[in-house]
Amino acid sequence: MLIISARRHFSNADYFSDQTYAVSDIDLQSDTIIAENIAINQFVEQVKDKRVLLLVHGYNTEQDEVYDAYAVIERRIDHHLKDTYDLVLGYSWPGGDQLWEWKQAKSRSNGAGRRLRFLLESMPCKTIDIMSHSLGGRVVLKALKYSGKKELIRNYYCTAAAVDDECLEPGEEFFRAVESWQKIFIFHSKYDRVLATAYVMAEFDSALGLRGPEDKDYIQNEANSIHIINCKHKVKSHGGYKNSSEMYQFIRQYLTESPPKIVTF
Repeated sequence: MLIISARRHFSNADYFSDQTYAVSDIDLQSDTIIAENIAINQFVEQVKDKRVLLLVHGYNTEQDEVYDAYAVIERRIDHHLKDTYDLVLGYSWPGGDQLWEWKQAKSRSNGAGRRLRFLLESMPCKTIDIMSHSLGGRVVLKALKYSGKKELIRNYYCTAAAVDDECLEPGEEFFRAVESWQKIFIFHSKYDRVLATAYVMAEFDSALGLRGPEDKDYIQNEANSIHIINCKHKVKSHGGYKNSSEMYQFIRQYLTESPPKIVTF
């Protein structure tokens, strides 16, 4: 997998690199480095005209933990969506490596979003889909909020999002991001204990990834590009989405069919 890192020295969990990002090719299944410090023009050529899925991790993740999570998703994509993507890419940002670093990690997620925006706007792909987890949702939404390109992203699979449950409504923080995708799929579960406890204590608010958007009527009647997937029957933990066969099967089905506005599995 091509890993695009905004971390200092590629792996530091707390500091940004001096350059916008660096690229390495890593075989996540065997945990071996294929190529380091790939030139940006070479990376751009590798993604040109490709159908790409970009992964964005969340908060409190050492680089090895990022690789472990991405390796799981890579295997699941290969099993359930083998002919859907030409490349699966991984984005790595300094999301911290301690539970008490929430405020610092949240602040860095804004900077990571700005860097991600430059990355997305520079990739000459045929299509770009994104799958984010937890605070990675803020990274992606920040990137898309400030992008000047409409429908830059085809599909955005937003899992366990650690952002405000009102943030996509008119006048709220990330309402402008709506223009930058064709569709967003918000996967949530009320059994996510991290969002039900830690997020509430940190933000004094409810997370989008816990029970979905607050105003379901707005989503149903006005937000044409937003789809809500309640995963309460199949996902019982904060990190459970990457192992959920039902999530990948849902994605496969609705790549070719018109998706429902609100569904539960």
